This record gives sequence, structure tokens and C-alpha cells, in this order.
Amino acid sequence: MRAICSRREFLLGTGLLAGSALLGACQVAPTAAPATQAPAATGVTVPTGAAKVPVLYWQYMTDIESVEVEILKEFAAANPDIELTWQWIPWQEYWTKLNASLAAGTPPDVWNTAPTYYYDYILRNQLADLTDLMKQNFKIEDFHAAALSGYDFRGKYYGVPRNIVTECDYFNIDLFEQAGVEPPPLDGNWTWDDHLEKAVGVVKFHNKGDKITTFGATAVMNFGWWLGYVMIGNGCEWAKNFSRDLVGMELDLTSEPCVATVKYMADLIHEYKVAPAAGEFAGQGDPFLTGRLAQTWMLPWALGAYKDAPFKWDVTLPPKGKAQQVTYGGADGLVLSQASKAKNEAWRLMVWLLDWKTGRAFMENTGSIPPLKNEETIKAWAAKYEGKNINAVIASCDIAINRYCLGYGELVSTITTELENVFLGTMSPEEGCARATQVGNEKLASILKQYEEAIKGAA
Repeated sequence: MRAICSRREFLLGTGLLAGSALLGACQVAPTAAPATQAPAATGVTVPTGAAKVPVLYWQYMTDIESVEVEILKEFAAANPDIELTWQWIPWQEYWTKLNASLAAGTPPDVWNTAPTYYYDYILRNQLADLTDLMKQNFKIEDFHAAALSGYDFRGKYYGVPRNIVTECDYFNIDLFEQAGVEPPPLDGNWTWDDHLEKAVGVVKFHNKGDKITTFGATAVMNFGWWLGYVMIGNGCEWAKNFSRDLVGMELDLTSEPCVATVKYMADLIHEYKVAPAAGEFAGQGDPFLTGRLAQTWMLPWALGAYKDAPFKWDVTLPPKGKAQQVTYGGADGLVLSQASKAKNEAWRLMVWLLDWKTGRAFMENTGSIPPLKNEETIKAWAAKYEGKNINAVIASCDIAINRYCLGYGELVSTITTELENVFLGTMSPEEGCARATQVGNEKLASILKQYEEAIKGAA
């Protein structure tokens, strides 16, 4: 079964992952952090001879291991009562190892997750309820709604967002200027019709004859991270009676706005020939960095991935849909195992990683946006991307939404697989949307059946 595209797969596509990281456990030596990096004192004192409290942290973002290790070392130095150990585990292995540790009753105390894989752990009573701790330590309204959205479940929070990631339009300024076509507007005031017109203008200028080698747009095929949200912007709420536990929810992609959205994307490939078909850039890394693609939809990790691109580029908001201007928004997060014997100490680690003063290197080196709407923090984060239209990325947080739910990865992968037939030209948009609705609801019913008893117990 196909899985929703992972962060690691994105990084592989953009060339950010130079090699595979080895799984390993590290333990920090009980030495003080260098004076130039010392964090604020925590007030923790350890009586002579007192035993340290062990805390284990797991993370799947292997590409930033060297960055976060320094954050963890500083935490350990400032919290001498804690014996902190950590492991970086590649995404492909992470969930298997995690599930095995949970089944054995020896999970990490704190671990990295995303709403794609989250609700099933709640229903298995494997995550600690963090609602009270969050309210004691943060103002819930200070979080970007799209960052916190997805970590809520039946009025409670079992996870804390570390960032917020949103889809924006990254565009090659050189290709537009050479074609005499106005690039996408930096203020985000444009429509999907404008998007098509600009893409056509770029392709007409840069290509001669029947062979298209330079493209003006990207046809978005991934339902879970983008296509489903373009549909919502066009007035198609495909998740009827949306509920994170799926109870009472039904899928419907057969309405006119849904079908029209799929047709628009497929027509970019087949009718207007402004977007590459699947496989066009196979083996060439990130298509945008080839210089032959005028526009691409990317999460904010692209800010770092495109930093040294051999052409001028910038970023703006996605076009306005027929109903509203929206984009996808989600967050990587931290959770605390219910089985942890060091919940207080583990929570201190979570706060340290989330706080901009102590955990800023994580956000600065991943490109992901800070989850808290603190003006000083956002300004400091944005300074790293001087010269780019970073205000568009920040503004995207205010129009970001998601439909994360139990079994989201399985659900959207099932839908994506069916809609791919439309993009391949083997099925009409109407047929593809009808088929996606049918198999999507079958998958939804299957997930509900799998968790039926747990859902009743959690009600």
C-alpha cells in the first residue's frame, strides 16, 4: 500500500539528504555546556549522590541530527537531575520500532510524530493527556490554529506542535522574466485562472515545436498534502461531517467543485501541456532545481533547499479558489508516552525543544515556521530568509487548514491512488472522483471497524 509522502521522501527529492543516518543511541556526558551557548538556568539542583531520572527521546528527522544534538546537550547540562539519551531512527524504520517498543511496554518517554500517525495511539491509551500542562505553560490562542489543529482530539491535547508547515507557490523569476510574463504576485492576490495564464505564457516562449522541455506549472497529484485543499478552496468539502475519530464522517468527491478541480489539474498536463507528466524528471532530483519548471508547490523546507539555486526565485501564496483562499497546514509534534515513568522530566524536555530561546536551531535549520504567534520569534526566524517574500510564508499560516483524522495516511493514499488514473489519462475526472469516493468510503469503514471498540471506550 502506498503511504503518504514523508518528510524524508521530500528531502530525498530535493537533495537535502546526503546519506542515510545510522540508528544509534547517544548519551551526554555530565559536563557543562560551553559558556557561549549556556541556556538560562532552570533552578534545578541535585543532592549529592542522588540518582538521575532517565529520559529517552526518539526522533525521525535524521537530516537534522547534528543540529538537534546540540540542543539536547544544552538541555542535559541545564538539567543535571536528568539522564538524557536519544535515538535518531530513519522514517522507514521509525514506526515499526516505535510500535514494537510500545507493545513491549518500553517506549521512549518523548517522541516525534505528526497527525498522520497520532490518533490510533490515543485510542490505544499510549499517549499522555497534555491538556492541563499545555494550558499551564502556554496560552492556547498563541499557537497558530493550523499548528495546533490536528493535535486536538475530543477536546483534549495529546501532543504539542513543534512547528507549522504550509504549502506555498515557489516560482522561478528568470523563466517568467525571459518570457515577458509577470511573475505570480507577491501579495497573493491572484486566481487559478491567472495561474494557468502565466503557465501558458512561459511554455509558449521557452518551447519550440512539439517537444515540451520547460514547464510553467505543476499538476498537484497528492491528495493529502495539497489537492484535497485546493478542492476545499474551490468549494468542495469532501469530508462531510468531518470528525477526527471518523464517527459520522463520509467522503464525497463527486460534487462539481471537486470534479472541476481534478479536471483543472489533469488539463495542465494533457490539454494545456504546461505541467510535466509523471516521470518527466525521474532521476534528476528536485524538478524545480533543474531550471525547467516555472512553479512548484512546496512546504517551507524549500526555503533551505532552494537557497543556492542557480536562478532567481521567490515565493507567494497559492491562488484564490472560487470559494476561498486556503492552503494545507500541519505540524510535526512531540508526544509523551503514557507508560513513561518520568512524565515531569519528559515535559521539561518538551518545553525546552519548543521554546524559541532554547530550540530555535531546529526551526532555523528545517525551514519550518515557529508554531507560536510571537512577533519577536517570527521576526527572528524570518531574518534568515532576507531578500525573499517571507511574509507570504508567514501569511499562509492564517489561511492554512487540515483534515487530519484517524487513519489519515491510509485514507488519503487510497484516494490519491484512484485519482492518479485521471492524471495518467486512463480515467475521466468524473470517473476518477466517483471511484475515489467509493474506495475512500470503503477504507473509512474499514478503519472504523478496526478501532470500533477503542472509539466506543474513548467516547
